[in-house]
Amino acid sequence: MRTKYKISFFIVITLVFLTQNFNSEIEALDEENFIFEKEFEERISMLVNSPPINIFSDTDFVSLGLPGNGSQENPYRIENLLIQDSFGYGIYVSGVSSYFVVQNCVIRNSLYEGMIINNIHFGNGNISNNLIEDCGNVGMLVINTDGILVEDNICINNEIGIEMRYSDNGYIFNNTCEENRESGMYLRNELQTCTYENNTLINNNIYGMDFLQANGSFVYNNSFINNGLHISELVFENYLNYVILDNTLNNQKIGYFTNDDSVSLTDTEYGQIFLFNCSNFLIENQIFEKSLFGIYSYESNNCTFRNNTFDNNLAHGIDLYYSNEIIIDANTFYNNSNGLNFIDTYDMIICNNRFYSDGLVIESADVEMLATFEVTNNTVNDKPLGFFINEHNLDLSSSVQYGELLILNSTNIHVSNQNISDTQAGFIIAFSNSCSLQESIFSNIITAILVYGCNDITISNNVIEENSDGIIALYVDHLDIKNNVISNNLDDALEIQYCTQILVDNNTCEYNAQWAFIFLYNSFLNITNSIIQYNTFGNIFVRFTDNLLVYNTTSTNSEWGIYLADITDSEIRESKIRDHNVDGIYMINSLNVYFYANNISGSFFGIKVKITDYCTFTHNTIRDNHQRGISFDAQCDHNLIYQNYFINNQLDDTTGRLSYGYDDGYNNTWYNIATQTGNWWSNIESYAYRIGGYGYSVDIYPLNPKDPPTPTNTPTTTTNLTFIIPTIFGFSMMVIFRLRKRLRI
Repeated sequence: MRTKYKISFFIVITLVFLTQNFNSEIEALDEENFIFEKEFEERISMLVNSPPINIFSDTDFVSLGLPGNGSQENPYRIENLLIQDSFGYGIYVSGVSSYFVVQNCVIRNSLYEGMIINNIHFGNGNISNNLIEDCGNVGMLVINTDGILVEDNICINNEIGIEMRYSDNGYIFNNTCEENRESGMYLRNELQTCTYENNTLINNNIYGMDFLQANGSFVYNNSFINNGLHISELVFENYLNYVILDNTLNNQKIGYFTNDDSVSLTDTEYGQIFLFNCSNFLIENQIFEKSLFGIYSYESNNCTFRNNTFDNNLAHGIDLYYSNEIIIDANTFYNNSNGLNFIDTYDMIICNNRFYSDGLVIESADVEMLATFEVTNNTVNDKPLGFFINEHNLDLSSSVQYGELLILNSTNIHVSNQNISDTQAGFIIAFSNSCSLQESIFSNIITAILVYGCNDITISNNVIEENSDGIIALYVDHLDIKNNVISNNLDDALEIQYCTQILVDNNTCEYNAQWAFIFLYNSFLNITNSIIQYNTFGNIFVRFTDNLLVYNTTSTNSEWGIYLADITDSEIRESKIRDHNVDGIYMINSLNVYFYANNISGSFFGIKVKITDYCTFTHNTIRDNHQRGISFDAQCDHNLIYQNYFINNQLDDTTGRLSYGYDDGYNNTWYNIATQTGNWWSNIESYAYRIGGYGYSVDIYPLNPKDPPTPTNTPTTTTNLTFIIPTIFGFSMMVIFRLRKRLRI
């Protein structure tokens, strides 16, 4: 909410400023925009309103009355149409052999693609001078079509502006893709020898042009504004098959270098640089801003990047892949998603750099690689970047405040009283033992805390709020997470995978935008004494885990309270699970789970169980749920349900049995045969309680059966009227009194 208010405040102040500072230049610009918009609206008014156009064969051009005869000299023409608000596609052309053009059309607000061109003969299609905007998916999608000409089109505010798949030898010329929600152009799946020339890519949210397995492309003289070029190939050699020349990003060059050696780029002229199989490069005094990344180095060695500025790049300032002996010196990084990111890169010197609202991230590393690094005299938000490797017995307390902390291959390191914010990763600890982090604050960070490949780690008494991710732990043995407040994070609050002997105790986790706790592939996990509430997706998600214990934990107000999948030999006990929009407890594909003395109330379903066997539910209170108190599907077998309290849940009548439970399974037992005790049902009406569902189960020992009627003998003597008349009179007066009372109501 605070962000929303800030944005609103900024807009108001900006409008006031502009109002007070109009000058002749702005007025001239407004007049120019007004004339353009007026001319544009006049052009729109001259178009013919049309329903969606669907062409599946050459005869459809004729049946729809479209001009032309399909020859190269006189192609069929889909032209001068206004197509709006289609529930599918605006224009669909597929499987034709005639020549055709789509020109001077406007397509708006299609639910899916604006235009699809599919499976057209070589060189038969020409798509030109169209406007496609506000479509739910791709503006223009070209599939299995070779030799197509796509020119002078405008694609605005679609998911993707122009997408091409499996289409060779196309010519994509002079198009404008602006403010699309993902990519301006997405060029994918074995495109070969297509030419992309003189296109303009403006303010697309992620990529300007995104090439995926499109090697052999020719990319000439394109202009990128506030987005950049991205290339992804499966094998390194394919990167060498692109020809990328004379493109610009924010009026600076895009440099694409392959197999080059001993090059110095020292003038302020590049906005994005790619290095593939290069060596001995010097890149300095460049300004890389508002791109996907600034420098991308792949299998390039002995390079120096010095005194450059990386500003507001969407992903990374510098990306290094399999590149060795790199010097990164005296650069400044502002507001990049990651400042410096590297994978499998050895012998790096990282020194004298300044990071602001980003930092140093290690995506893939091992101890041997990290031991080759020299990291000195760097700052994050004007505080030291703490980089500790092969250290032992250190106490890092409030005497030094760090902007980011990395602890690697160390033992007995204790961190406390830190306040870290506005960076990419706050605290990273990897390959270390017997370390702790306590009494610190982490805020406005992409990943607040990351623990990887460690043993005996304690994270306690910290405040972790308003980050993207809270705590992530991978491959850790003996991990204690205690007494923390984890709140208002944009993703998951706590994510733990491939760990053993985990204690999550006495934490408060609330108002996170995804899941509060996610646990995958763990063993011996204890979640105890915690309060978990108001998380958007759900509170506790556990999958592929054995020996789970959830004890004395309160879970309230989310979609799911506890979601269990592929769980074995576990217990859920003495916890409160209430007021969830979907299920209080959902369990699937699990075995031998014991539910004891929980209070499950106010959810849509109390407990929903699928494909689960040999579980026990006892001494639980299941009440006031909006659907069934507990439900078993047809693949639930040999579960035991006894001595539970079912109170005021929604009655199920699927099989004509008004029941708080539902059982489609096999051989589930709703009572303990040894003790002859069943469950307590607040709506019981007979001596046994019939369970809804096609398992036709019955609780034959309910805890609250009605008392049988007391037998009376037929009187054999004269009735004593002196006794019966007062009794009848008294009873009659009670009935009259109740009727009068109801009438008053």
